[in-house]
Amino acid sequence: MLKCISMKPYHINKKQILIMGCLGMFPLFSSAQDILSTSDTSRWDYSNSRVEREPGRDALDITFSVSPLAGLGSQEVAYLFPVYVSADGRDSVRLEPVCVAGKKRYKVIKRRKALGNLKPGNPGAGEVRSAKVVESSGLTVKRSVPFERWMADGRLVVREVSYGCAECGTNESEDIAFQAGIPLFGEKDYAYSFIEPEKVMIKCYKDSFDCKVTFPVAQHDLRKTFADNRQELAGLGQFVSENLLIKGAELKDVYIKGYASPEGDFNYNKSLAQRRTQTLSNYISSRYPALKKAPVYRTEGVGEDWEGLKAAVSGSTLSNKDKILFIIEHNSNDTERESAIRELDNDKTYHILLEEFYPALRRTTFSLSFDVRPYTSEELPGVFETKPECLSLYEMYQLAGLYASRGENPLPVYKKAYEQFPGDIVAVLNYANALLKYGKDADGALQVLEVVREDSRVLFPMAIAYDMKGDWRKAEKLLEEAAARGCNRAKAFKAVRVNE
Repeated sequence: MLKCISMKPYHINKKQILIMGCLGMFPLFSSAQDILSTSDTSRWDYSNSRVEREPGRDALDITFSVSPLAGLGSQEVAYLFPVYVSADGRDSVRLEPVCVAGKKRYKVIKRRKALGNLKPGNPGAGEVRSAKVVESSGLTVKRSVPFERWMADGRLVVREVSYGCAECGTNESEDIAFQAGIPLFGEKDYAYSFIEPEKVMIKCYKDSFDCKVTFPVAQHDLRKTFADNRQELAGLGQFVSENLLIKGAELKDVYIKGYASPEGDFNYNKSLAQRRTQTLSNYISSRYPALKKAPVYRTEGVGEDWEGLKAAVSGSTLSNKDKILFIIEHNSNDTERESAIRELDNDKTYHILLEEFYPALRRTTFSLSFDVRPYTSEELPGVFETKPECLSLYEMYQLAGLYASRGENPLPVYKKAYEQFPGDIVAVLNYANALLKYGKDADGALQVLEVVREDSRVLFPMAIAYDMKGDWRKAEKLLEEAAARGCNRAKAFKAVRVNE
């Protein structure tokens, strides 16, 4: 059985060539391979190098091939002493050496072993390989040591010592076989922390619909077959009926607001908007009497929709949109605004707005507000599919747990919760952890977490994310920061160097 002996740091002070690289770094299996360096005095080639940490094992497996760069003398014995050293040189572990003997020396050693007169500590006392065999087919060396955190970006150093026929040292050199790059964590080390949100007994759900019914110029009577009115009225009816059928929802507020485009007299437009709003109110309440039973039922003719125009212009490609926005923002009087816009480009800009922007401003907005009771666990999946907006963050959390218990991926639930409650740190943390655990999406998790970097709770999942990406140094730094900021999980994580 291989015996691994810990030792004091092994310091490298010979001529070396170091080729550093990190290959194939994944959260559960990673290796550094084919990273070869040979010193000027080295007599050996270390090819096909690999460092692996396998899933479910707390061991570091080291594999490298040995082949001579120059022939070994018939009377020579070569010892290769591999030592795995940390990046900072503070930690190290010696591995079982490799012994190769030349043709004549190999025969002598075998004979002396057979006669029992080879003293311990003499060259060849342990396992010896024939130089002839090594030169023809090479030698694959495999070693395994218990994994420790300092090994993540360590290196394998090989000390080469050759002995001549008089058993005196004839050559000595050191070489760095390869630089390792493996993850700090294994899958079993990952700690995904999903936070249970505060339970909410009554939720407020709001929904709105912009109805763009067209009225004849200066008129307020409803003509169902005029322009696209039939389609608009059908959409309005669907909006109201779907909301009135929401399970567990009690209608509290109906607010109908009518808007006009900002051309012509302001007072006239406001009056016209009010009359048109009342027309649509009468139309929809006659078909859905439940609307009138709401504790609050309001109608308002807002008049000219300058805010709507400002939003539309801001998102447009108009070359002079900054001038238009300046006019809207720096003129409080509607007449002055309209006059100033008309003066742009000799009325050209005004006509563009009139034809392309104003029609969308002539609309009536129907807003409904509901109080929604908590849902049972049996109701949650159905509500999520039809009206997820009616679910609280707590109910989303419950549903995600239900999905996970069934073996279903809860990531879509956590994502919806994040989208629905973007300013809630609990929603952010749960979504990030779900991206890591269920989506294996380190980049996505980091993108979400960086926004709330000031919250210390994001540091541990960020460390996991960076480890998944292979950046163990960044992961280690984040763990130390998390521990310093009071994260108990980081403090408890094995081998965290908080005070070093």
